[in-house]
Amino acid sequence: MKDGYLVRLCLVTMISVLMVMSSQAADHDTTLAHTEAEHTVHSQFGALFASVTEQLANRQQMYIDNPVAYYDFLMATVVASWDSSSTSRALVGKQYYEGFTDAQRAVLVDSVDQTLIRYAFEGLESYGGQVFKVDDVVVNEQKGMGWVQVLMESPILPDINLDLVIKRNLNNQWHAVDVRVKGITYVKIKKYKYREIIEEQGFDALIDNLTTKNTNYFGAVCAQAVNTEQKGRAPC
Repeated sequence: MKDGYLVRLCLVTMISVLMVMSSQAADHDTTLAHTEAEHTVHSQFGALFASVTEQLANRQQMYIDNPVAYYDFLMATVVASWDSSSTSRALVGKQYYEGFTDAQRAVLVDSVDQTLIRYAFEGLESYGGQVFKVDDVVVNEQKGMGWVQVLMESPILPDINLDLVIKRNLNNQWHAVDVRVKGITYVKIKKYKYREIIEEQGFDALIDNLTTKNTNYFGAVCAQAVNTEQKGRAPC
């Protein structure tokens, strides 16, 4: 199995059912706060990935047949749980991101959201009974960063550890920003292409590239939808 496929499969899992994570750390002893934060994140993600396994195992075919329902579900979860602005900034680099206008940043973040949703659709058909369990959690309270190590148990492949990179926002909430498999992150895989397009062709070319890929993919998915009445509703 290729590392890129693993990242995509992990993305489908994370994006599908992630909920906003809140840190409960207190302002007193730093060591105690750090331990409490890790305990809170571990506890919440443990319940989360039990739900992930149930969701994909029991609703996979329904979502394949009904892309609008899957899209609606992803929109209701990914926007609230994934810090796409941080992911977008990491993909294009700080210099480019801060040089964009507010309108350009908004368009970029939306395009990244739609791209992650496309990955979730692509990975849905590849799901094959994997079970996801939280194996470890590390939180750095001072830096506001951390990761959740997830064990992916597969019925046909060796077990694999996946890392969900998390970041605390100004509201003291933990959001996903990246996925790491075997030391390779989604951002690391994609950032060079993003930056190359911006450098050689400009911002509009990057957005056009992402929009074309997403539009073409969703068009093909919706053409095979069981319910033809879904046309006219995102992503159809």
